[in-house]
Amino acid sequence: MKKAFSLIEIIIVIVVISIIASFLISKYATTINSTVKTTVKADIALINSAISKKNTKNILLNKAEITYLDNAITNQKGLEIFDNILQVPLISTNLSQKELGKWIKMSKDKYRVYISKQEFLEYRFKNDIFSCVSDLKLCKEFE
Repeated sequence: MKKAFSLIEIIIVIVVISIIASFLISKYATTINSTVKTTVKADIALINSAISKKNTKNILLNKAEITYLDNAITNQKGLEIFDNILQVPLISTNLSQKELGKWIKMSKDKYRVYISKQEFLEYRFKNDIFSCVSDLKLCKEFE
């Protein structure tokens, strides 16, 4: 005589698997969010460092200050942005795609990066400073 699993045993296994799956899914989402934030923080530090380096070089060579960060078209995907200051430019995205962690050129001096589907940071390049113009609390988190 063969013994099969009882209905209670099957339900217990399904509940245990559901609990484990919900834990793993939340951990995965947290990891993705953390990765995007780390990438954006690194990009901001890289951009600020490159601006400072270029300004120092221009002062030593008696050249004019930086007036633009790139010649890219606004709100276009796949273009090289920050190519006037970075040796390896970043690749842009656009407002319709809102790829997390990728930058969007909004205007001649304004850039945006999405850290979630609704939250974004906006930066402006003015007077040789790349500064955050978004919500103060959000800006502080990424300084």
